Amino acid sequence: MGFWGIGAILWLFGIYSILVLTSFLLKKFKAKYRQIIEWTLIFVYVMSHTLYHLNWDVGSEIYFTNENEPFVGKNQSFIIVFGIENQPKLESNYFTNNKILIPENGILLTSSKKEIFKHRYSFPVVGSGEKFSATYFEQYNCYGEKNYKFNYVVGTISDLGEVDYRYRDSIGDLICEKLKKEEFKNNLKVGYENGNYLDQKEILINYQNLTKLPNGLLKLRNLEYLNVHSNKLKVFPKSVLEFPKLKRLTIGYNEIKTIPEWIGGIKSLESLAVNGNELTSIPDTLLTLPKLNYLLIRENNFNESEIKETIKKFEQKGATVQYE
Repeated sequence: MGFWGIGAILWLFGIYSILVLTSFLLKKFKAKYRQIIEWTLIFVYVMSHTLYHLNWDVGSEIYFTNENEPFVGKNQSFIIVFGIENQPKLESNYFTNNKILIPENGILLTSSKKEIFKHRYSFPVVGSGEKFSATYFEQYNCYGEKNYKFNYVVGTISDLGEVDYRYRDSIGDLICEKLKKEEFKNNLKVGYENGNYLDQKEILINYQNLTKLPNGLLKLRNLEYLNVHSNKLKVFPKSVLEFPKLKRLTIGYNEIKTIPEWIGGIKSLESLAVNGNELTSIPDTLLTLPKLNYLLIRENNFNESEIKETIKKFEQKGATVQYE
C-alpha cells in the first residue's frame, strides 16, 4: 500500500471518527442546529473521500528524451536517486499525474524524498506495460571508507519485462564514486553501525539482486565473513580473492553453475555455502584448502552417485558436508 495509501486511510478514519463523535455530542447536548451541522459534516466527509480517491488514482509518468509519450517501448533503463542536495524537486502529484523527464544518461537526481514518488505508472502505448518493470524503494550501500548510501528506484523497459540489475550496479558504482568525491551530497547518514571500515569483519547483502560485488566492498581488508545469498551473481565473483582474511563465504541462491578452480587461492576459507545454485560438480581444488571444515551443497543439480563419492573425500579430510 505504501506511504500514500496508509496516510490516506488514516486521514479518512480520523475524519470519520470526528464525525461520529461530533454527532454524539450534538445529540447529547441537544444542539439547536444539529441537523445542519451533521449534514455539513457528512458533506465534508464525502469530499474528503472523493479527494482520497483522486489522490490514490494518480502517479508518475516517466518520459525519456525526445519522446512525446511515456514508456514508448524502448529497451532502456532509468534510475531515480532521491535526497541529493541542490537538485530539482519532483513535481507534486496529489490529484494529477506528474511528468518526470529522464535525462539522456538515464540518471535522474532529485532533492525530493522518496516518499514523494508514487509507484503508479501510465502506459498509453499498448503493450508497453508488459515490457516494463521497476523496483520499489531500495537503498544502495557504497561501502569503502565512509560507506555512503542512497535511496533509489530503477525501472527497465525490455522485451523480457525485467529490471536490468546490471545497469543498476554499474550506475550504483558511479554514484558512489561521486559521493566519495563529494561532487554531490545526500541526506542519508554516512558510515557503519559499528566502528569504521577497517573494523568491518562481517558483511551481509541478501535479496538485493546484486550482479557483482560493489566496488567499495573490496576495500574491507579485514573481512572474515561475506554473506551474499539470494542475489543474481550467476558466476563466482573473482573479487572475493581481494579479502585476505576471508573465513566464511555464503553464496547460495545465485544461479551459479560452476565453482572455479581459482577458489583454491582462498587459503583462509573455513566454511563455504553454495546451496540453492545450479552446480553439477564440486571441484577437487576445494580439497586443497587447508582450513576448510564445512561445506553446504544441498539443492543443486548433482549426479547422486558422483556427489556421494565427492562427499566421502571431504569427510575423509575431516570436513562436514551438508547435502540433504
